[in-house]
Amino acid sequence: MKKHKKIIFLVVLLLIIGLSLFGFFSYKNVKSNEFKKFIINDTIEVGNQEEKDIYKEEITSLQNEYNNQDVVGTIEIENTDYKVPIVQGNDNKFYLSHLPNKEYSIMGSIFLDYRVNINASRKLLIYGHNSKIYDMPFKILENYYDIDYLNSHKYVDIKTKEKVKRYEIFSLYVATSDYKYMNVKFTDSEYQEHVKYLQDKSMYEINTNLDYNDDILILQTCSTHKDYLKYKKKYLVIAFHEVNVKESVN
Repeated sequence: MKKHKKIIFLVVLLLIIGLSLFGFFSYKNVKSNEFKKFIINDTIEVGNQEEKDIYKEEITSLQNEYNNQDVVGTIEIENTDYKVPIVQGNDNKFYLSHLPNKEYSIMGSIFLDYRVNINASRKLLIYGHNSKIYDMPFKILENYYDIDYLNSHKYVDIKTKEKVKRYEIFSLYVATSDYKYMNVKFTDSEYQEHVKYLQDKSMYEINTNLDYNDDILILQTCSTHKDYLKYKKKYLVIAFHEVNVKESVN
């Protein structure tokens, strides 16, 4: 009899633990979807000045919608529905744990490095969270490990009130100790060396017409690649160079 009671007790205990874990992960999945409400559904194609004026109004509309003047533009990845606001704070900490409307969330935002100007700097750095399990703001970047995906999603558009800039991928790698990609101050010669350094670090040889004087864009997130699990810090770094918008549109 006592043996049966012990078995029943263990079964009940396992059920309680199972339900608790289910509830926990369900909650985490709900939390992981928080950022999805910031995906912008309507896309305005790169084109003439009239369309750019319309986009200028859209950025202003986003600032009003989120009640946040920190919204400085949007980022859009070619051949996807991924188009989200870019925010920029006074440091690189606040938007690690706040949404574009400034609400606290572990999801964070897609944010521009505070040291650069989205319209004027020749190098932009944009950050966002990633997770192997949860749908975080920059989880989409993990797809670039697949060379076929990379080749069909080469272009990223950065749109602001003032301009539209198109960038083409030229390098992808995982940084585990050398964080030179975060540098933003260069002489002209140092800048050219820096762009070459980024190209040389790439895990793939990417076919692109890169000039070492081109303006560049860095997208950075945590890496979950299986080959780098042993490293405490590992960051996926994807580098793009600016290209002519009209020439790159099929």
